Amino acid sequence: MTGSVLTTIDWVVIAGYLALVFGIGIYFARRGSRSTEGYFLAGRSLPWWVAGTSIVATTFSSDTPLQVVTLVRQGGIGENWWWWSMAAGHVAGVFLFAPLWRRSALLTDVEFITSRYEGLSARLLRIFEGLWQGLLVNGVVLASVTVGMATIARIMLGIPEDAVVTLGPIEMDTATALVAALAVGTLGYSLLSGLYGVAWSDVPQFALAMLGSVILAVVVLIDLGGPAAMLAKVDAAAWAPKNASSLAPSTGDAAAMATAIAFFTLNWWAKAPGHGALAQRLLATRSPRDGALALAWFTVAHYVLRPWPWIIVALASLAVIPESFDEQLGIWVPAVADKDAFPWMIRSHLGAGARGLLVVSMLGAFMSTVDTHVNLSSAYLLNDVLRPAGRLLRRRPEPAAGAEAGGGPAEVWKGRLLALPVFALVLLIAGGFDDIVALYKYLGVIAAGTAPVLILRWYWWRTTAWTEIAAMSTSLIAGNLLVRFGPLASPESGLDSQFGPRLIAVILISALVWIPATWLSQPASQERLRAFRRAIRPAGPGWRRIALEAGESPPAAIAPLIGWAILGTSAIWSAILGTGWLVLGSPLEGLAMLALAALLGVPTIRAASRVAEGPT
Repeated sequence: MTGSVLTTIDWVVIAGYLALVFGIGIYFARRGSRSTEGYFLAGRSLPWWVAGTSIVATTFSSDTPLQVVTLVRQGGIGENWWWWSMAAGHVAGVFLFAPLWRRSALLTDVEFITSRYEGLSARLLRIFEGLWQGLLVNGVVLASVTVGMATIARIMLGIPEDAVVTLGPIEMDTATALVAALAVGTLGYSLLSGLYGVAWSDVPQFALAMLGSVILAVVVLIDLGGPAAMLAKVDAAAWAPKNASSLAPSTGDAAAMATAIAFFTLNWWAKAPGHGALAQRLLATRSPRDGALALAWFTVAHYVLRPWPWIIVALASLAVIPESFDEQLGIWVPAVADKDAFPWMIRSHLGAGARGLLVVSMLGAFMSTVDTHVNLSSAYLLNDVLRPAGRLLRRRPEPAAGAEAGGGPAEVWKGRLLALPVFALVLLIAGGFDDIVALYKYLGVIAAGTAPVLILRWYWWRTTAWTEIAAMSTSLIAGNLLVRFGPLASPESGLDSQFGPRLIAVILISALVWIPATWLSQPASQERLRAFRRAIRPAGPGWRRIALEAGESPPAAIAPLIGWAILGTSAIWSAILGTGWLVLGSPLEGLAMLALAALLGVPTIRAASRVAEGPT
């Protein structure tokens, strides 16, 4: 399809939204400029509902519906258990990590390294991790959402796929260049107000994004005659995956079974401690209680509320997108690529005004991710690269955790300027890939070996900086080798049936290195360990020895926290299934499962609120 489908009223809706978010940025500009704590952590003033909504908005970007639609179109609804399974990690985080992050008083999650460990190894690890997170990880995230938004812009504006523009030595397609220009505007208002403007603008951004997605899903269902008619048409589609509407993960062969098992037993570990934007929001909350409730609200909104409109649109696309028989391949193929299906459905099923709202919803999702990760990258580069590198060169000791959070306006300007190299990196990366799902699975594999260590460093005094160095380096090397070579290598296209076995292999290989490294390396001093335990107050037996040697009360029991986490995870997974059955035309089963979710979930949230002030 060529030519723009946006009308005057659509452009008015888009302009009104842009005026709103820039107004929020201007309103908070003065507060965000006072100190680095204000700029990067909103003065630790966010209530739980703002912080939680901000996490949801940040993880909901222009590429997110494209990922979900691609998963459904390639393997059915059950393929979403790749990320639905991660709810176990976030629920565990509500009880085991969210309060701990808020008590730490850190400016970034990477700063944890020198508050927990000491010595040259800890300093070097912090600088490396700051570069890794500040440039590579956040650069890849920003590039992926740029590609996602460019896909939407290309379909909605009718930009030819082969249209390119040249920016000095960089050549990129026209849609990506257009979105990059939009990102520059986003960069402007996020630099004005820091996390104040970022977090508070995320609230209307998420509301509009959800509203737009729901409208599209409802219109599509009406056009197809309801859930039952839609599913019948999906079953009749020649190229639709088998069991497209099944909510169960694929277990058709040994590799698929191993992948399904890995989803529920291993895939979520790295999510439990929290990092990046999630940890930043928890550090920015008013209290440990706000941190726990923010993560709880995020978990409900992220896993239960957000994906189902996209899943409906994905199923509908299987029924309505034209198909043709490829004589050379001997198979039926769709006329629209999987990654283009979501914007194609917007263009095909919505009228004037509604299309503008959908574009605004995707635009808001894109901007909320850009402003967050630009702010976060600046925090890493300032707080975890430049500052510790300067102290290392001058042979100065590391200050106490959070001691530099109150840096003045001059430090804020340094943080603003550090956003520029991140943005330049995004332009370089954005044209280098188009398979967003494969990219995120790749990042998950190369970091899988660090997941156990990222949990243990909070709850076991014996871990050291060398534990993390060994886990990180081994995971990076093993993950890259397994992704590229051998029987577990990633496929060039289509479903990745070896994801689970590859994940298991990386975790086991890394453990063979980091476990000996832990026992062969020297732990932090008693003074550092005692100071960390007093400030963070982790539960469980891992710190009992340190507490008793200091003549203090032993840590609280961890078993009740794990029990609540299991109940909460059961509630979330029940709510996912219940919502799915409800929207797909099985109301009795759906309502029964939602009732079970409420029975388990309400007391779990109440427990999270109580436990956050001190585990008992």
